[in-house]
Amino acid sequence: MGFRDLTPEETHIVLASERIVRLAFQAGGEVFVVPVFYVWKDNALNGFTTPGRKTRMAGENPHVGFQIDSTVETGPWEWASVSGNGAFEIIDDPAEAMSFAVDLGDRLADAPAWAQQELESRFQRLGRIAWRLRPQTLHGRAHGPGEGHDEPSPAVP
Repeated sequence: MGFRDLTPEETHIVLASERIVRLAFQAGGEVFVVPVFYVWKDNALNGFTTPGRKTRMAGENPHVGFQIDSTVETGPWEWASVSGNGAFEIIDDPAEAMSFAVDLGDRLADAPAWAQQELESRFQRLGRIAWRLRPQTLHGRAHGPGEGHDEPSPAVP
């Protein structure tokens, strides 16, 4: 098995095709890593969250790391991964949030009814905050069969 760097085009394919990003926050001597839904739009990760630990920590230190993995179709042995860092921004302008809300809804349209209801109930109870992360650095890697194998390199979704 071999490792290889993703091309910039492959990196953007992973960003556009996946929907869960793990965000790493660090503030006040605390580190917190959490998976959240996102949509890749306008060269940024965009999503909604509830107020709490993420937003508190981002208010203290907006610089976050992130990682997105693509293994759904290939399993754990062949994968593509994109990681990087950037500033976590809270979006206060409702029109700006609406610019990606429909796209995010489309990306999550296959959610079972119970998950949709749970998420909407959580937003109603706690509030909904729009966020954006414009990567300052991006790096993509893939793992799969090396040279001399009959199988193709790991498929980027």
